[in-house]
Amino acid sequence: MSPNENNGASRITTRLIIQIAVILLIILNFSHFINLIKYLWGIVSPLFLGAGIAFILNIIVSRYERIFFPNSQNPFIVKNRRAVCIILSVLTVLLVLFVFLYILIPQISQFLHLLSIQLPVIYEKSVKWIMSHSEKYPFFEQKIKELDINVETALKKCLEILNNWAFGSVSFIGNVFGKIIEIILAIVFSIYILLFKSTLKNNYQKLSNIYLSSKRKNQLDKIMGIANDTFSNFFLGQFKEAVILGTLCTLGMAILRLPYPTTIGTVVGLSSIIPMVGSYIGATFGVLLIIVVDWVSAVLFLVFIIILQQIESSVIYPKIVGDSIGLPGIWVFAAIIIGSGLMGILGILLGVPIVATIYKLLNQP
Repeated sequence: MSPNENNGASRITTRLIIQIAVILLIILNFSHFINLIKYLWGIVSPLFLGAGIAFILNIIVSRYERIFFPNSQNPFIVKNRRAVCIILSVLTVLLVLFVFLYILIPQISQFLHLLSIQLPVIYEKSVKWIMSHSEKYPFFEQKIKELDINVETALKKCLEILNNWAFGSVSFIGNVFGKIIEIILAIVFSIYILLFKSTLKNNYQKLSNIYLSSKRKNQLDKIMGIANDTFSNFFLGQFKEAVILGTLCTLGMAILRLPYPTTIGTVVGLSSIIPMVGSYIGATFGVLLIIVVDWVSAVLFLVFIIILQQIESSVIYPKIVGDSIGLPGIWVFAAIIIGSGLMGILGILLGVPIVATIYKLLNQP
């Protein structure tokens, strides 16, 4: 065996020994390893969150760049085009949030007020009905006598506990403040990414040319291209579907003269951003909101939303989102379950495009 072959075999053996040692070290100190990962994630999470915000904002920025004098050679416009488009994109997002909260918050306040008034009435009626039919339902009669609940007192007690927990806990306020700071840092970082995205792209090209072979670089570029297309198409598709579904829900409820059409339509549309299960979350909110006013209207709304969801799942979603991500329904459901378990709402939103990217890469020739 030649010296070069001996050196190559020695390097492979050394690398294998180091890998086995690292794996054993992780296994033997698994709890410490997990704590270290959590600690490091706490440090770098604003950067990842900022990168995610930058990616989503970039979808809007790119659209504005196509509109804001794209062919102009004026030095002032060329120099400030990206900054102006970023500002317009941020203002667009803030406007959407403002409109949503402006519509939602007053209605939520009214809902809670109605709930505090109607719930005791519903409870008392239910108790009277059960007591009047006590011969048929002796079990329920016994349980109600044992409970002897005053709903108004119970509601006040729950609100008191919630108030003490939310506003009397220093740790809770500290956690909220920490999250606000984290989000602000992430937003600032995302704006920096967008401002210097051309520079970052050039740096990536230089580093990949230096440290990667042409074959590896082409593979990485292909993966990133597929991921970029999948994520962009997914978020754009979900947003379009949310607007369409929310509008149809609002118009349908207005035609049927159901309560809170604007509020419930907005919530149904916004919740449909979460794939597959989002519209059901919005529908549940709508039923709870309407049933306090009139249970007949709640049943009518439930029938209406079921029909609308059937139209959405068979016509709207396949046309707008389904073709764009190219992922079978069973994989979408699996991505939602795994993503929600790992990262909550953020995992649900990111799980589908991540799995769709992997699915497309596995099916590449």
